[in-house]
Amino acid sequence: VHLDGVPGVWFLSCDAAHAPAVWAARAFYHLPYQNAQINFRQDGTNVRFESRRTERDATRAEFRAEWTIGDALPDCAPGSLAHFLTERYCLYTAHRDRIYRGRVAHSHWPLRRAELKSLASTMFESHGLQTPAAAPLVHYAEAVAVDIWPLENQR
Repeated sequence: VHLDGVPGVWFLSCDAAHAPAVWAARAFYHLPYQNAQINFRQDGTNVRFESRRTERDATRAEFRAEWTIGDALPDCAPGSLAHFLTERYCLYTAHRDRIYRGRVAHSHWPLRRAELKSLASTMFESHGLQTPAAAPLVHYAEAVAVDIWPLENQR
């Protein structure tokens, strides 16, 4: 999303397996985090990821995928789709009819090619959206540390 020309990320939801992190994201950043049971297994370049929401009052949603990690991709060139998707240094959220922006800092994502082996998801449907018909764009990256500043009221 963009607000006043500043690009950022708007989270529809974010599943996490650590209840204190879910609580903090909701309480301090008004982010739509959901408690989930998450399993991640990696055997060399083969990866399996599973997430299932665990809160009783949460909209049911599951995500399962398997992929193979490929070669490193070059740094994202400005104007490329990869740059558009990864070079975001703000998050946006809403609370009590107000829009907030939180500044974030992170290094460039070390993107790698990835080949999707299987995918089953009800994440789109949990938001009342249809799953896109097109094949998903798949990349892989190791964890990147992210620093976040307090939210600022925008509207």
